[in-house]
Amino acid sequence: MHSDKWGPFGSIFAALCCLGVAPALAALSAVGLGFLISDAILVPLLALFLAATIWGVHRDRTRHGNSGPVRLSVLAAGLSLAGLWISPLVVAAGLAALVASSLWNFRLVRLSRAT
Repeated sequence: MHSDKWGPFGSIFAALCCLGVAPALAALSAVGLGFLISDAILVPLLALFLAATIWGVHRDRTRHGNSGPVRLSVLAAGLSLAGLWISPLVVAAGLAALVASSLWNFRLVRLSRAT
């Protein structure tokens, strides 16, 4: 299902929409999904993508045995959600950490396949 790969991208897009970034909102409107431009929809959608990322990274932990990416993903998800009410910089830091945890997880999975 690759939720550890598509989850961060969905999280980033949903967070950009929650923060009101014009290109993200325009993209939604351009494809006919302008009705989604509401925090009542976008915040749960962001939480869903964050949960999917955590689940995917957790699932891969059984392959490589390192719980570091899972811990970083959980921290990043918390920062991303809390940052919506604190500061866009906190959201950006959380999303950057989320991408870093996914890349770290991807690298560990590849290394475990090679051995």
